[in-house]
Amino acid sequence: MLGTLVVVGSVIVGTVVLSPTLALTDLRDVVIDPVVGVPGSGGDGWTYMATTPRGAPITWPCEGTVPIEVNPQGAPEGYEGLVASAVSRVSEASGFALEVVGETDDRTYRDRDAGPVLLMWADEEEVPELVGATAGIGGSTYVQGPGGGGHSVGGMVVIDTDVPGGFFRRTDPEPVLVHELLHVLGLGHSDDPRQLMAPEHSGQDDLGEGDLAGLAALREAACS
Repeated sequence: MLGTLVVVGSVIVGTVVLSPTLALTDLRDVVIDPVVGVPGSGGDGWTYMATTPRGAPITWPCEGTVPIEVNPQGAPEGYEGLVASAVSRVSEASGFALEVVGETDDRTYRDRDAGPVLLMWADEEEVPELVGATAGIGGSTYVQGPGGGGHSVGGMVVIDTDVPGGFFRRTDPEPVLVHELLHVLGLGHSDDPRQLMAPEHSGQDDLGEGDLAGLAALREAACS
Protein backbone atom coordinates (compact mmCIF):
# COMPACT_ATOMS: atom_id res chain seq x y z
CA MET A 1 0.00 0.00 0.00
CA LEU A 2 2.18 2.77 -1.13
CA GLY A 3 0.60 6.12 -1.72
CA THR A 4 2.14 9.07 -3.48
CA LEU A 5 2.16 10.68 -6.90
CA VAL A 6 2.51 7.33 -8.55
CA VAL A 7 1.17 3.98 -7.52
CA VAL A 8 4.00 1.53 -7.91
CA GLY A 9 2.16 -1.48 -6.62
CA SER A 10 2.09 -4.95 -8.05
CA VAL A 11 0.15 -8.09 -7.20
CA ILE A 12 1.47 -11.62 -7.09
CA VAL A 13 -1.67 -13.69 -6.83
CA GLY A 14 -2.03 -15.35 -3.46
CA THR A 15 1.21 -14.00 -2.07
CA VAL A 16 2.53 -10.47 -1.91
CA VAL A 17 0.94 -7.16 -2.82
CA LEU A 18 3.24 -4.15 -2.67
CA SER A 19 1.03 -1.37 -1.56
CA PRO A 20 0.87 2.03 -3.13
CA THR A 21 2.85 4.67 -1.21
CA LEU A 22 0.95 7.61 0.19
CA ALA A 23 2.27 11.13 0.24
CA LEU A 24 1.85 14.07 2.52
CA THR A 25 2.47 17.17 0.48
CA ASP A 26 3.98 20.57 1.17
CA LEU A 27 1.14 21.13 1.43
CA ARG A 28 0.01 24.60 1.90
CA ASP A 29 -1.76 25.02 -1.39
CA VAL A 30 -0.81 21.94 -3.34
CA VAL A 31 -2.96 18.85 -3.39
CA ILE A 32 -1.12 15.75 -4.52
CA ASP A 33 -2.99 12.51 -5.01
CA PRO A 34 -6.21 13.66 -3.37
CA VAL A 35 -7.77 10.22 -3.80
CA VAL A 36 -5.12 7.92 -2.35
CA GLY A 37 -7.02 5.20 -0.59
CA VAL A 38 -9.76 2.88 -1.78
CA PRO A 39 -12.67 5.08 -2.92
CA GLY A 40 -15.71 4.52 -0.75
CA SER A 41 -13.83 2.52 1.87
CA GLY A 42 -13.69 3.47 5.50
CA GLY A 43 -16.12 5.96 6.96
CA ASP A 44 -16.64 9.63 7.68
CA GLY A 45 -13.21 11.25 7.53
CA TRP A 46 -11.04 8.28 6.56
CA THR A 47 -10.30 5.70 3.89
CA TYR A 48 -8.28 2.50 3.80
CA MET A 49 -5.08 2.11 1.78
CA ALA A 50 -6.19 -1.31 0.53
CA THR A 51 -8.97 -3.78 1.17
CA THR A 52 -9.53 -7.49 0.70
CA PRO A 53 -12.03 -8.72 -1.92
CA ARG A 54 -14.57 -8.79 0.90
CA GLY A 55 -14.00 -5.11 1.67
CA ALA A 56 -12.07 -5.60 4.92
CA PRO A 57 -9.11 -3.27 5.45
CA ILE A 58 -5.56 -4.55 5.05
CA THR A 59 -3.61 -3.90 8.24
CA TRP A 60 -1.20 -5.58 10.64
CA PRO A 61 -2.01 -8.60 12.80
CA CYS A 62 -3.67 -7.92 16.14
CA GLU A 63 -0.86 -9.41 18.20
CA GLY A 64 2.86 -8.76 18.02
CA THR A 65 4.73 -5.63 17.06
CA VAL A 66 5.21 -3.51 13.95
CA PRO A 67 9.04 -3.46 13.85
CA ILE A 68 10.80 -0.41 12.42
CA GLU A 69 14.43 -0.07 11.33
CA VAL A 70 15.83 3.44 10.89
CA ASN A 71 18.41 4.39 8.29
CA PRO A 72 19.92 7.60 9.72
CA GLN A 73 21.64 8.72 6.50
CA GLY A 74 20.44 12.25 5.78
CA ALA A 75 18.35 12.40 8.95
CA PRO A 76 17.98 15.74 10.74
CA GLU A 77 19.76 16.43 14.00
CA GLY A 78 17.84 14.93 16.88
CA TYR A 79 16.05 12.43 14.69
CA GLU A 80 16.07 9.81 17.45
CA GLY A 81 13.72 11.85 19.62
CA LEU A 82 11.56 12.76 16.64
CA VAL A 83 11.14 9.13 15.63
CA ALA A 84 10.55 7.96 19.21
CA SER A 85 7.84 10.55 19.76
CA ALA A 86 6.04 9.80 16.47
CA VAL A 87 6.18 6.05 17.07
CA SER A 88 4.84 6.50 20.60
CA ARG A 89 1.96 8.69 19.41
CA VAL A 90 0.94 6.26 16.69
CA SER A 91 1.15 3.25 19.02
CA GLU A 92 -0.96 4.93 21.68
CA ALA A 93 -3.59 6.19 19.24
CA SER A 94 -3.88 3.00 17.20
CA GLY A 95 -3.48 0.15 19.67
CA PHE A 96 -0.82 -1.40 17.42
CA ALA A 97 2.61 -1.81 19.02
CA LEU A 98 5.10 0.01 16.82
CA GLU A 99 8.70 -0.55 17.92
CA VAL A 100 12.06 0.77 16.70
CA VAL A 101 14.21 -2.35 16.67
CA GLY A 102 17.48 -0.82 15.47
CA GLU A 103 19.31 0.99 12.70
CA THR A 104 20.20 -0.24 9.22
CA ASP A 105 22.11 0.76 6.09
CA ASP A 106 19.32 -0.64 3.92
CA ARG A 107 17.90 1.86 1.43
CA THR A 108 15.70 -0.47 -0.59
CA TYR A 109 12.37 1.27 -0.28
CA ARG A 110 10.75 -0.38 -3.31
CA ASP A 111 9.57 -3.98 -3.58
CA ARG A 112 10.10 -4.68 0.07
CA ASP A 113 9.68 -8.17 1.44
CA ALA A 114 8.37 -9.22 4.81
CA GLY A 115 10.39 -7.76 7.65
CA PRO A 116 10.90 -4.51 9.56
CA VAL A 117 9.43 -1.31 8.20
CA LEU A 118 12.23 0.83 6.74
CA LEU A 119 12.29 4.48 7.84
CA MET A 120 14.72 6.69 5.94
CA TRP A 121 15.37 10.17 4.58
CA ALA A 122 16.14 10.82 0.90
CA ASP A 123 15.91 13.42 -1.86
CA GLU A 124 13.99 13.24 -5.12
CA GLU A 125 17.09 12.19 -7.04
CA GLU A 126 17.18 8.95 -5.08
CA VAL A 127 13.42 8.63 -4.59
CA PRO A 128 11.57 10.13 -7.58
CA GLU A 129 8.23 9.95 -5.76
CA LEU A 130 9.45 12.88 -3.63
CA VAL A 131 9.51 15.25 -6.58
CA GLY A 132 7.99 18.68 -6.13
CA ALA A 133 6.04 19.43 -2.97
CA THR A 134 5.87 15.91 -1.60
CA ALA A 135 7.16 15.76 1.97
CA GLY A 136 7.07 12.00 2.45
CA ILE A 137 5.77 8.66 1.29
CA GLY A 138 4.75 5.60 3.23
CA GLY A 139 3.02 2.28 2.84
CA SER A 140 3.13 -1.42 3.55
CA THR A 141 3.74 -4.75 1.92
CA TYR A 142 1.07 -7.33 2.59
CA VAL A 143 0.29 -10.96 1.94
CA GLN A 144 -3.03 -12.15 0.64
CA GLY A 145 -4.14 -15.74 0.58
CA PRO A 146 -6.52 -17.64 -1.67
CA GLY A 147 -9.27 -17.33 0.92
CA GLY A 148 -9.43 -13.59 0.42
CA GLY A 149 -7.86 -12.50 3.69
CA GLY A 150 -4.67 -10.51 4.02
CA HIS A 151 -2.41 -8.65 6.40
CA SER A 152 0.62 -6.40 6.33
CA VAL A 153 4.09 -7.93 6.77
CA GLY A 154 6.48 -5.05 6.02
CA GLY A 155 6.66 -1.52 4.72
CA MET A 156 8.53 1.73 4.41
CA VAL A 157 8.49 5.46 5.14
CA VAL A 158 10.68 7.93 3.26
CA ILE A 159 10.91 11.57 4.36
CA ASP A 160 12.20 14.23 1.96
CA THR A 161 15.56 15.68 3.01
CA ASP A 162 14.93 18.75 0.85
CA VAL A 163 11.84 19.65 2.83
CA PRO A 164 13.38 20.67 6.18
CA GLY A 165 14.81 23.92 4.81
CA GLY A 166 11.34 25.13 3.93
CA PHE A 167 8.39 23.15 5.19
CA PHE A 168 9.93 21.96 8.44
CA ARG A 169 10.84 25.51 9.44
CA ARG A 170 7.16 26.41 9.26
CA THR A 171 5.67 23.24 10.73
CA ASP A 172 6.60 20.61 13.28
CA PRO A 173 8.09 17.66 11.36
CA GLU A 174 6.47 15.12 13.66
CA PRO A 175 3.03 15.22 11.96
CA VAL A 176 4.71 14.25 8.69
CA LEU A 177 6.13 11.11 10.30
CA VAL A 178 2.85 10.34 12.02
CA HIS A 179 0.97 10.75 8.73
CA GLU A 180 3.25 8.33 6.90
CA LEU A 181 3.24 5.80 9.74
CA LEU A 182 -0.55 5.79 9.61
CA HIS A 183 -0.27 4.89 5.92
CA VAL A 184 1.91 1.96 7.00
CA LEU A 185 -0.87 0.85 9.35
CA GLY A 186 -3.39 1.03 6.52
CA LEU A 187 -5.09 4.43 6.60
CA GLY A 188 -5.53 6.25 3.31
CA HIS A 189 -6.08 9.93 2.68
CA SER A 190 -9.10 11.81 3.96
CA ASP A 191 -11.05 14.41 2.01
CA ASP A 192 -11.67 16.25 5.29
CA PRO A 193 -9.00 18.99 5.61
CA ARG A 194 -9.29 18.90 9.40
CA GLN A 195 -7.82 15.40 9.56
CA LEU A 196 -4.09 14.72 9.77
CA MET A 197 -4.61 12.20 6.97
CA ALA A 198 -5.68 14.93 4.56
CA PRO A 199 -3.24 15.04 1.62
CA GLU A 200 -2.71 18.77 2.11
CA HIS A 201 -1.17 19.97 5.34
CA SER A 202 -2.62 23.23 6.62
CA GLY A 203 -1.25 23.25 10.14
CA GLN A 204 -3.04 20.26 11.64
CA ASP A 205 -0.77 18.68 14.26
CA ASP A 206 -3.10 16.35 16.13
CA LEU A 207 -5.15 13.40 14.98
CA GLY A 208 -8.72 14.34 14.12
CA GLU A 209 -11.91 12.46 14.87
CA GLY A 210 -11.84 10.80 11.47
CA ASP A 211 -8.23 9.71 11.93
CA LEU A 212 -9.03 8.16 15.29
CA ALA A 213 -12.18 6.49 13.99
CA GLY A 214 -10.17 5.00 11.12
CA LEU A 215 -7.53 3.65 13.47
CA ALA A 216 -10.22 2.13 15.68
CA ALA A 217 -11.72 0.44 12.64
CA LEU A 218 -8.33 -0.95 11.62
CA ARG A 219 -7.75 -2.31 15.10
CA GLU A 220 -11.21 -3.88 15.23
CA ALA A 221 -10.64 -5.53 11.85
CA ALA A 222 -7.24 -6.84 12.92
CA CYS A 223 -8.52 -8.33 16.16
CA SER A 224 -11.88 -9.69 15.03
